[in-house]
Amino acid sequence: MRFPDSIGMRCFAGRESFPGTWIALTLESAEEGMKTVLSFAFGPAGEDGRFVLRREDALAQARYLEKVVGRDYGQLEERWDGRGWLAVAGAAELRHQFRLTFADPPLKQASAHRVAAARALRYLYEHETERFSVKVETELPKKVALDLTAPGRSDWLPELLHEPVLELLVRLARRELAALIETRTLTSETAARTEQEIINHGASPVIPPDIALLLATATSDGERAWTIETPLWTREEGPGELAVWIHARERETGLELELRGVALA
Repeated sequence: MRFPDSIGMRCFAGRESFPGTWIALTLESAEEGMKTVLSFAFGPAGEDGRFVLRREDALAQARYLEKVVGRDYGQLEERWDGRGWLAVAGAAELRHQFRLTFADPPLKQASAHRVAAARALRYLYEHETERFSVKVETELPKKVALDLTAPGRSDWLPELLHEPVLELLVRLARRELAALIETRTLTSETAARTEQEIINHGASPVIPPDIALLLATATSDGERAWTIETPLWTREEGPGELAVWIHARERETGLELELRGVALA
């Protein structure tokens, strides 16, 4: 199915325009009786929330994902059955777009791409109670069906954990493992494994920027408890392949953090 020459759309947060957001596009492929999906992200939208997706940009991204990232995205139009879904890009997609800017080889205009993805991620977090939506403003060919969906539920790090998690990451970057052991944030065995994992990866941890808190995910682990995963920031890779695992629990005596290790994400 030939992709439309252009698709004009507008993104909203509630009833207001969503400036600088990204679009998540999923295309259905039906091959040999099996249906698969091909996922893309495009952006950023303008200050009025409007974005025009052009056919050449969709095909170019498919080629990039195939040749550079290694995904099976070749022959996009031959595989697409005309059905797909459009949504405002959610937290997971925006985190992915941000981290792509540290890839090797780097994206074209990686710095601008990074700033745009970070801005959209912050806006999404600050307006998390809003309903995000997309309105298509272009008449599509009859055989093209793009359903409009909402982004998935976000797994933000609770605000009460922002400062203590960032402090823990700073101490890890400074290799203050002995001090973390003294405060029972880290066991001796986990400290040894963590140090070895970092050495094996050839990584040099650095103090992360504030955006690290929006790249972190938190999964509920019972009442007032969370399992947290956040990228380990390094001089070589930025928010690279290594992830830091932390367990947090809020007790009557205060917040307890446990660094459970570092491992490949």
